[in-house]
Amino acid sequence: MLETRKRLALACRILYMEELGDFNLGHMSCRVPGQDYFYMKPRGLGLEEVTPEDLIIMDMDGNKLEGAHPPHGETPIHSEIYKMRKEAQSVVHVHPIFSTAFSCVRVEMKPLTQDGTLFPQGIPVFEDPELITRKDQGKALAETLGEGKAVLLRNHGIVTVGGTIEEACINALSLEKALKMQFMASLFGKIEPVSEKTALSMFVSVNQNPKRSEDIWNYLVRKLKRKGLALDE
Repeated sequence: MLETRKRLALACRILYMEELGDFNLGHMSCRVPGQDYFYMKPRGLGLEEVTPEDLIIMDMDGNKLEGAHPPHGETPIHSEIYKMRKEAQSVVHVHPIFSTAFSCVRVEMKPLTQDGTLFPQGIPVFEDPELITRKDQGKALAETLGEGKAVLLRNHGIVTVGGTIEEACINALSLEKALKMQFMASLFGKIEPVSEKTALSMFVSVNQNPKRSEDIWNYLVRKLKRKGLALDE
């Protein structure tokens, strides 16, 4: 399981490196292969501080099974999504600047670039701005997410999911990039999104290409090393 722990810790550090961190807030998790529980970033540490040894193990009812650190109060985000989405292997909850600002206005996300076409029909919005600390809130969030890759939390932040740790991480990065681009484009004038037909085509041909995600992930891991944020070998 060490390799899984290592990849999750790397993903947390990548989120920080790409400016999706928020003090010691935000968290990421992944299912433990073949088991009915999950690894999770603990409370109290910044994303860039996480090591494989810091990760805690949580069951699907939100109980800590193992680990030296306490869990985040918003563990129901993760447990309830895993219960509803059996194929989901990893969950991210962060408060990126542009995505969180976008969550405070009633504007629809539009696919403008390749990053935007990862979400060709936009993303749903969960309207409860409070911390998601109860199971009923987590369940309602999972229902709002549905079968999608991401959900916007009103006046709060984002949640993304993926079939792998790498996918969940890159989905969060791509969503922030897409919303940053939409904001910047809107400053120039009326935005011109990619048509829904073309966006769906790009979603399949570009964003569903596993080699693209693999190459992006490998690049980000190399960048961690250049930035001095890599894990100690």
